Amino acid sequence: MNQTSGNKTRLTDRKRAAIMEAAVSEWKHQGYDNTSMDRIAEVASVSKRTVYNHFPSKEELFAAIVAELMSRCQIMKEFDFDPKKSISSQLTAIGKTAVELMTSTEFQDLARVTLSRFLQSPEIASEMLIETTQVEAELAVWFKTTHEAGQLRVPDPTLAAKQFLGLIQSFAFWPPLIGKEPPLTTPQKKAVVKSTVSMFLDHYKPSNL
Repeated sequence: MNQTSGNKTRLTDRKRAAIMEAAVSEWKHQGYDNTSMDRIAEVASVSKRTVYNHFPSKEELFAAIVAELMSRCQIMKEFDFDPKKSISSQLTAIGKTAVELMTSTEFQDLARVTLSRFLQSPEIASEMLIETTQVEAELAVWFKTTHEAGQLRVPDPTLAAKQFLGLIQSFAFWPPLIGKEPPLTTPQKKAVVKSTVSMFLDHYKPSNL
C-alpha cells in the first residue's frame, strides 16, 4: 500500500469512527427514534453522503455499534490457566479485566444505547446473550481446569462462572448504567475485585486446605 492509499484509508477509518461516536452520543441523549441520519452527519462533521457510504441505513449503523460492543467483550475470553501462578493472582487479573471493561465510559455508553433497543429488536438481544454466554463458557473452562488441577474445588464450573461475573456486574456494571450510582472509583474497583476473589477462594477452596 502506497502512502496516498494509506492516508486515504486512515481518513476513511476516522470518518467511520466519528460517525459511530456521534450516533452513540445522540442516541444516548436523544434516543434512537428521535435521531436522524442528518443529525448524526452534522455531529460527526461529515456529509450525509459520507454517512450513507459507510452505513446504508440507521439499522445498519446500529448493527455496527452492537458489533463494536461485542468485540470489546473479546478481551474477556482470554482465560488461560497458568499452573506457575497463584490462583488468587490469576482470578484477580480476570476480575480487574472485567471491572475495567464494565466501568469504561465507552462500554457503558455502547451498552446503554444497545439495551434501550433490545425490546424493539429481540434478535439483537439474542446476539448479545450469545456473546455473554461465550464469555461465561470461557471462564467456566478456567474454573474446570483449576478443579482438575486440584487448585480449587469447583463441582459446577458453569455456575461458578456465572456467580463470579454476576457479582462484578452487580457492582460495576448495572448501578452506573441505570444511573442508580456514580461509576466506581479506582479504590472501589479494587475493593470489588478483592472481595469477590476472597469470597470465591474461601467458598471453592479444596477440602484438604
